[in-house]
Amino acid sequence: MKKITVLFFVIISYPIFSQTNYIDSVEQSIVNLSDEEQIKTILAIPYDKIIANTTKSEELFLASLTKAKKLNYQEYEADISNQLALIYAFMGKYDKRLGYNLKAIKIYELLGNKSKAGETYGSLGFSMNRKDIKKAKLYMQKGIMILKKENNLIALNPIYDNYGVVQEMAGNIDSAIYYYNLALDLKRNQNDSIGIPFALGHLSGAYLIKKKYIKSKIYLDESFSIRKKRNDTYGIAECFVLYGDLFYAQNNYKEALTWFVKSYDSGIENKYIHLAQYAAEFSATCYEKIGDVTNTVKFLKIQQALKDSLLNENTNQAIAKLEVQFETEKKEKQLAEQEVIITKEQLRVKQKNYTLIGLALILGFLLILGRYIYQQQKFKQQKLIEENRLKDELAKITLQNELYEERTRISRDLHDNIGSQLTFIISSVDNLNYLAKTTDNKLKEKLSGISNFSRTTITQLRDTIWALNKDEISFDDLKLRLLNYIESAKIAKENIAFNFEAEVQNNLLFNAIQGVNIYRIVQEAINNSLKYSAAANINVSLKETNGQIQLKIEDDGIGFNINEVNLGNGLENMKKRAATIHAQFQFNSVPEKGTTIVLIIPIK
Repeated sequence: MKKITVLFFVIISYPIFSQTNYIDSVEQSIVNLSDEEQIKTILAIPYDKIIANTTKSEELFLASLTKAKKLNYQEYEADISNQLALIYAFMGKYDKRLGYNLKAIKIYELLGNKSKAGETYGSLGFSMNRKDIKKAKLYMQKGIMILKKENNLIALNPIYDNYGVVQEMAGNIDSAIYYYNLALDLKRNQNDSIGIPFALGHLSGAYLIKKKYIKSKIYLDESFSIRKKRNDTYGIAECFVLYGDLFYAQNNYKEALTWFVKSYDSGIENKYIHLAQYAAEFSATCYEKIGDVTNTVKFLKIQQALKDSLLNENTNQAIAKLEVQFETEKKEKQLAEQEVIITKEQLRVKQKNYTLIGLALILGFLLILGRYIYQQQKFKQQKLIEENRLKDELAKITLQNELYEERTRISRDLHDNIGSQLTFIISSVDNLNYLAKTTDNKLKEKLSGISNFSRTTITQLRDTIWALNKDEISFDDLKLRLLNYIESAKIAKENIAFNFEAEVQNNLLFNAIQGVNIYRIVQEAINNSLKYSAAANINVSLKETNGQIQLKIEDDGIGFNINEVNLGNGLENMKKRAATIHAQFQFNSVPEKGTTIVLIIPIK
């Protein structure tokens, strides 16, 4: 069972052409307006235009905040602070987001504006989901309660959506779907063409976690259709990734690869570097799954290059600031030299000072240059280390493929050679038993015993091959194996009623050793009940409680006093198997009331 990860992208400001023009046009259009009119115009900028160019939006709203403070318009100051919190959320600067949310709440509560205070409580809670999810829920619930009292459906719209995200992060998928649907209903009623595809995308992701792939695709298709009509470049690129995740979860790696590559191309074209990096990483994974080693290494290198490009951009910005600082100091020196030429008398007095300033500038420049050279060398060293790591990963992949082929060969040899030999033994023994004209019952019993032992050995051999052929055994696979065994037991013992229950919420994965030992313990326990208990009912249950799997096998047979009976090898074998997988083994039997075996397996 694949572990599904729902992705929430945080895009650092890499603007595309149309959104950049929108922000620039707003900036140009307000030049001749009053400060108050400028603030109103900026606050009216749509949500998707703001997040499409966070760097430019940050500059614009910070300038507006200064003007609002100058005019002493507190409500405008709070509104702008909320927009800045949104911008910093998409820039990944969560501490700044938290600060601006708190500032806005303080102003709204001072002014008695309950609706906006409730809206900001919701935003504040959402900003804390990565640090303290309990507090995040608390603040968001407070915001929802305030807005419900104020009957502010417009503000409840995004908060329901964000609260669904927080519930999903906490693992409460059904609660998340409930709030996503509340948000979607409000968005549809309010004709929120920007918000509707976001809510649809969230629902698609939630149903993907629940492995309801058809429902997930229905929501995703509708979101994709709306975003194409709106020509929402970022939204379309995000849908590409969500389609990739959908098909990846269903192990359809070739179809998933098509969508991840589309997302990567769109990310590169529009400079959505984080999106392109994610798509490159999963493209490499898909190529690995389909056995294309060349493209696996290619996309791993691309992903690393994209990560390095983000690092280089930050470095270049720091160098640019240093260059500006150096040029400023250089111009100041030139002005000082001109003053020296004009005033020769001052030159004699100040010559030593200028010499010291010059030396300080040269020393500063040398320090900057030395640091830059050091950083370049360090970067080259890191790049070399990463290249070596990729080579090691490729070697590891090759080794895993060789191990898989060898394991397959061993399984095939066991099945073809030992299996066929055991089958021959069974056939020969059955023929001897049939041809034997003797009335010696002991001989017939011996022949029957050899035949039954060989059949049991073949069954165990098949179970071993089943486990050997898998790196991991899913809960569903183990459940099906147990169900098949119990069905066989029903046919063999028609006078005994079997009951099998399995209630496990998580998508569990066992390794081969765990899977085969759990199966053997159930098999051994049922065999003991069939042979010795004279039971009318045998119950097998698998339940998940408190982070553990509890396996219980119980019968209503004759039971026995465990202190008076010498326990056989079967029970010892079960104990050893439980110890092998680090599970607790409990055994109890009461005369005339039956026998119970419990296995408690920790979930990792």
